[in-house]
Amino acid sequence: MMVSFAAAETPSENNPTSRGNGQEGLLRSDTFIQIITQKPSPTPASITTTAGEPGESDEDPLQVITLHDIPIVPASPETEESLVPDSDGYLISSNPNSKIPEDQITISFIGDCSLGDTLSSRKNKSSLTSCIRANGEKWLFETVSDIFHADDFTLANLEVVLTDQDAPLYPLKSFNLIGRPEFSRVLSLGGVDGVNTVNNHCIDFKYKGYEDTLASLEEAGIMHFGSLNPTRSKNSYVTLGRIEIKGIRIGLIGFTYPTNANQELIAKDIQTLRDEGCQIVIVSLHWGREERKTPNASQFPFAKQILDAGADVIWGHHTHVLQPVYFYHGKPIFFSTGNFVFGSIKSLDPASGIFQLTWDIHDDGRVSLHQFQMIPTKIRHSKMEYRPLVLKKAEEKKDCWQHVMGKADRYGCIKLPDGFEKTGIVYIQSDGSIALHP
Repeated sequence: MMVSFAAAETPSENNPTSRGNGQEGLLRSDTFIQIITQKPSPTPASITTTAGEPGESDEDPLQVITLHDIPIVPASPETEESLVPDSDGYLISSNPNSKIPEDQITISFIGDCSLGDTLSSRKNKSSLTSCIRANGEKWLFETVSDIFHADDFTLANLEVVLTDQDAPLYPLKSFNLIGRPEFSRVLSLGGVDGVNTVNNHCIDFKYKGYEDTLASLEEAGIMHFGSLNPTRSKNSYVTLGRIEIKGIRIGLIGFTYPTNANQELIAKDIQTLRDEGCQIVIVSLHWGREERKTPNASQFPFAKQILDAGADVIWGHHTHVLQPVYFYHGKPIFFSTGNFVFGSIKSLDPASGIFQLTWDIHDDGRVSLHQFQMIPTKIRHSKMEYRPLVLKKAEEKKDCWQHVMGKADRYGCIKLPDGFEKTGIVYIQSDGSIALHP
């Protein structure tokens, strides 16, 4: 895998996502991530991020926050994916372990990743924070990093604030999740390439904490995306993710606690990405009822509307447990990818997984979804063990795969077929049907 960070063009009046504040220069997040195998593609269109009050609460009102230009620094020699700038200013990351054919793209999706603890528990000897500091930044993902390094791109839901701030927005909230700013390197060293940043914990330490999180990610070379304030007022963080893999542009949209009122905004974002040439659009939704193993009935038509608007994948999280996978006209709906690593939750169902989608790249440049595979994992939460465990025993794998199998087709969405529990793989046919064999 080759990763490059390409500088974007200056925002203008014609760009609907421009900050419009008269500030010259570019934010670090104004970039288009390119993943290339041979030659860099031309510098793409601009991407901008505005910042300010998300509107989630009327408390703690703030003025517009301006993110400062944050340089990307080369990763340390410890990591297999080194970031080295070329003569054009691209930061190139080469992955010698990539096993994906040149005519395919594989993206891995993992669920909630909380690289820290609650504010009150992070200093405990058995906390995840203490374990990372004692064992090093490679430790947390070392059981799965070979899988992540071997794909084309790995996406996670980052559900923690990476900051030195210690004054939470809501002091009486039971779970104010916090991690060290340098823990972003846990992601980069582990092979995670990009994260959704919008969820119900992203402003646990106010908007300054959110800004610190973005700065930490950018310093580690982690692509991030998400729309913190769906109302799109002038004081909001709105970042669309844009990546290019093997010449194929891919767009990413993130919403938290989405409502029907957000559908128009999501559709506009999808169209924006399509107009820019994205052939694959992924919509990340932080939604659903926590600890529920099945989606709500209302989530089906909501997901279908987004897919009808032009999205290709619904990637859900928030419930902390796995939920069934469905397909709609051949497009996957991951209602919840569950927890993957989570420092402050120890008592829930430990079943988890790495959700992988593979697209074929055709000779004419088109792409088509070819395969869905789930690599079954388990969240290990003994006293001081937080690393995910890849399951090897047949019965354990079968049980994990059954977690994502619905009991019946629902609301025009097709469940995974019987037999998925034997292999964890299905193939998407040209007519949108799902089969156990190619």
